[in-house]
Amino acid sequence: MNKNTRINTTAWVLYAEAYANYLRSGNLEDATRQVAHAIYLNRGTAPGTQRGDWQEAEKITREWPHTITVASEAHLYDKTVAKTRQWLKEIELELGYNNPNDAYRALRAVLHVVRDRLPVRETSEFASQLPTLIMGMYYTGWTPVNKPEKIRSLDEFLGRVAEQLPKGTDPLRVTQGVLNVLERHVSAGEIKDVRRNFPEKMQELWEQAAQGARR
Repeated sequence: MNKNTRINTTAWVLYAEAYANYLRSGNLEDATRQVAHAIYLNRGTAPGTQRGDWQEAEKITREWPHTITVASEAHLYDKTVAKTRQWLKEIELELGYNNPNDAYRALRAVLHVVRDRLPVRETSEFASQLPTLIMGMYYTGWTPVNKPEKIRSLDEFLGRVAEQLPKGTDPLRVTQGVLNVLERHVSAGEIKDVRRNFPEKMQELWEQAAQGARR
């Protein structure tokens, strides 16, 4: 298999994820960023640069209107919408909310702080287990520069979560609720890989969520 075939295969796998996000948001740049990450991971130790990965990703996303049928677009979009609604409903139940907008805001706040603490490769591996629409939100505003960011304590983590929440919202309660949902939907192995990147107290909080999910 030559290099071009390998890249095209990677792109095809990503259609089910990145393109559905593009359909929702119309943001081709964010979708291209997701494809570029996959190309980076796929080439492993082979020679290459971030600029080269981005150029290949742009070639792939420009071709999308010609490679995705209307029927497949609708199917993928309906499937990811259903998964996203399920996650948001579970967060509503965890936190006592009565609308998905509040649940979305809580999920975004926690995921963005988790994302920024992870190394670039782990960021992508964790993203692959999120529903497509949530993956789009997860990547919004992210760049691989200066990652991972330093978060030295649970208090610092919660402080960053609080910055993205309405004033007066308890960031610890929100974090616990979101972690409970992640524990139910993300594989145990991936959760373990993510968790070890955080301070001890944060790992303990995540372990409490894991114990709750196993009950």
